[in-house]
Amino acid sequence: MESKEVKVILKPGCEIILKSDAPDIGALVKAIVQIKDQFDPDELAIECEYEGFDKASFKEVVIEATNAFICEMQVDKDAYDAAIATLREASKVTS
Repeated sequence: MESKEVKVILKPGCEIILKSDAPDIGALVKAIVQIKDQFDPDELAIECEYEGFDKASFKEVVIEATNAFICEMQVDKDAYDAAIATLREASKVTS
């Protein structure tokens, strides 16, 4: 099977190339983490020269997955912040 490339442009200057035969999802996740606070679904673009590739559907999937991932990161951060606050309060009481 011939490898085809899909360029995911998360925002101007932040592009990831995925190969159809071995997509580097890890690189995509790292890029999402780096731009999480600036992610704008309207800026996301998909480029692929292969005419059989459904860019619109893939874009929807990337947007949904990115939004869900960023939301989960925020939930984790909120839980972390709450745990730290509880520990700080507990240390004040025992000091």
